[in-house]
Amino acid sequence: MSDFPALENFLSAYFHQDWRVEHDTPAAVASSFIDGEDDEQVGEVRAELARLASLDLDEAELGDRLRALGSEYDPTRDGGSWRGWLASLRERFG
Repeated sequence: MSDFPALENFLSAYFHQDWRVEHDTPAAVASSFIDGEDDEQVGEVRAELARLASLDLDEAELGDRLRALGSEYDPTRDGGSWRGWLASLRERFG
């Protein structure tokens, strides 16, 4: 079982391999989850994003962890970083 079950559910269910077919941007994917799921689930993902951010992971380790949790989105392909994407998710989740 994952150390981040809510985050794994979010990433694998919303950032699956066809996420670009359903949404134009990664921000739209996150908004879809926030708007469509109950407050408890959103809160669990928020807490797990904070916990993941608090780990002492370098950029490569963070990317590996997010991919292992089910993310098919790679922010480095858009000129970003894993740390930057994690920060933007944390901001979007409030």
